[in-house]
Amino acid sequence: MSRRKITDGLHQRADGRWERKEIINEKPRWFSSMDPAKVWEKRDAAVAAGVEEKEKQDAGPLFKEVAEVYKGKVMEMKHGTQRSYLPAIARAKKQFGELHMREIEPYMISEYLESISSMARTTVSNQKSVLNAIFQTWIKSPIWHGDYNPSKIVSIPRGLKHTKREPPTDDQVKIVKDHYLDADALPAVVFLCTGERRGEACGIQLKDIDFDKKIIHIRNAVEHIGDRPHVTTTKTPAGVRQVPLLKMLEEALQPLKNLPGGTYILGGEKEPLTTSKYNRQWANFWRKYGYATELCYSSKTRLSNGKTKEYIHKEWRADVCAHQFRHEYVCMLAEAEVPEAIAIQIVGHANAKMIHEVYMSLKPKMVDSTRSKLDALIFSPTTPTKTPT
Repeated sequence: MSRRKITDGLHQRADGRWERKEIINEKPRWFSSMDPAKVWEKRDAAVAAGVEEKEKQDAGPLFKEVAEVYKGKVMEMKHGTQRSYLPAIARAKKQFGELHMREIEPYMISEYLESISSMARTTVSNQKSVLNAIFQTWIKSPIWHGDYNPSKIVSIPRGLKHTKREPPTDDQVKIVKDHYLDADALPAVVFLCTGERRGEACGIQLKDIDFDKKIIHIRNAVEHIGDRPHVTTTKTPAGVRQVPLLKMLEEALQPLKNLPGGTYILGGEKEPLTTSKYNRQWANFWRKYGYATELCYSSKTRLSNGKTKEYIHKEWRADVCAHQFRHEYVCMLAEAEVPEAIAIQIVGHANAKMIHEVYMSLKPKMVDSTRSKLDALIFSPTTPTKTPT
C-alpha cells in the first residue's frame, strides 16, 4: 500500500496512539500503537495471515475430518456394510487425509484407484463408493457447504480381477437331493430350495411359511457379529419378498411343522442359530458324504505355576459353502424358464445386473438344452418362399 507519509491512513486518538481500522476477510480489524510504523507492521502481518486463512477456507476442511463424520454414519449401518466400508475409509484417510477437500483433484483419485487395481473388483468399486460418499458428506453439510466432488467423474480401472462365483458341483447337488430327509441336511435343503442368503435362511421362522399356499415370506435376516446372532432387516429392501415352498423342503420340514410359530427352522429353537452351531451343523452334513476337511490348530495358555501348556483344537470345515446354492437356485430358475422379471424378485435383487454378472453360470446341461432347441429350429420344416421375378 503506497503512502507519502507514514501517518497517511492512520487516525491519532486523544491518548496519542495511532490507529487504523481495516476490513480483512470480511471482518473489521483494528491496529494501534504509539509508533505509526508498528501500526503498519501489525496491519501487514494481519493481511498476510488473512490471505493464508482465506486460502485454507477456500480449500475446505481436511479430508480426514470429513471422513470421520462419514465413518460415524457407517457405524450406524448393518454390520456387513461396516466390514466392507470401514477398511475403505481407513485406506482413503491414509491416502488423502492431510489434504483439504478442494485440493483433491480427479486425476489423484484416478491414480489412487489404479494403484489398488491388484485388489478384487468389488474392493476397488467399494473404495470409489466410499470416496464418493465422503465428498457427498462434505457437500450436504450445513457447516462446510461443499460444492465439489471429483470422484463422480472418475471411472474404476478396466480389467480388474473379477471371479465369477460358481454353483456347487452336480455331485454335491445330488447328495442334497438324495439325503434331503437327513436331519443334518435341512440347511442345505433350505438353500437349494429357496436360494436364500445365509442370514435370510437363518431368519425364517415357521410363522413365515404358509404351508397351505406353499409360500415362504422373507421378512427378516440374522446378522452374526462374532458368534452371536442379531435379528435385523434383509440386506436390501428388495430382500423382503415371497418365494415358493418347494415340495422337497416341505417334506424336510414335516418334523418341525407342529412346533410354535416363533421356531426358527434352522436350529429348531426359539432363538436363531449362533455362528458356531450353524458351522457345526453345516460341516456335520458334508462330513458324512466326503465334502469336509479336518482342521487342526494350536493355542497356548500360561498356567499359574508359570509354565505354558499347548492345546490342540480340531474342527471340521465343509468344502462347499451355503452361498454356492444361491447360484444353483439362479441356474434352476433359468432352466425352468422362469421370466427374468419374476426371477429377480424371487432372489431378492433390485435388478438383473447381479444375476448376470455374479450368480448366473452356464451349466453343461443348459448348453445341451440350447443345442437341442436350436437344432429343432434349424431342421424344422419350412414353407419355401417364392423368389421374386
